[in-house]
Amino acid sequence: MSSSQTREQVMHALAIQFRYVSANSVMFSQVVADKVGLHPTDIECLDYLLLNGASTAGQLATLTGLTTGAVTAVIDRLEKAGYVKREHDPKDRRKVLVVPNEEKAYGEIGQYSMRMQEVFDTACEDMTDEELAAILRFIAKANSLAAEAVASVRNAK
Repeated sequence: MSSSQTREQVMHALAIQFRYVSANSVMFSQVVADKVGLHPTDIECLDYLLLNGASTAGQLATLTGLTTGAVTAVIDRLEKAGYVKREHDPKDRRKVLVVPNEEKAYGEIGQYSMRMQEVFDTACEDMTDEELAAILRFIAKANSLAAEAVASVRNAK
């Protein structure tokens, strides 16, 4: 924050930049989905599975806010494309887990994601370790609060 900028001005500028991040993320998901013949929602659900590991359809529905029917359709498309498989939970055979095929996902989708990784790496090049640590704390907190906001809006009447 420069000495000529107020906290309010910087926070407003940050909010605008986060809107750009959000819009760019949505557009990037669409482009990648188009490249691999999936829906953007499929790409995002697959990413949740890659980030969080195997999950039940119900867990994925809760995480995404999609209906169980919509999640089933997503899983069907991802399974048909070979990005996930359904397996019985070894701890409870009544449960079915959706297991991401990491090798296929990173191998086929990763080639497109690498461009975004290059952009990210370039953005971080001139940052100090302390600045990166502060950004990490901020984004982690913002993501946690954003998940709560999504749930709050989803549950609002």
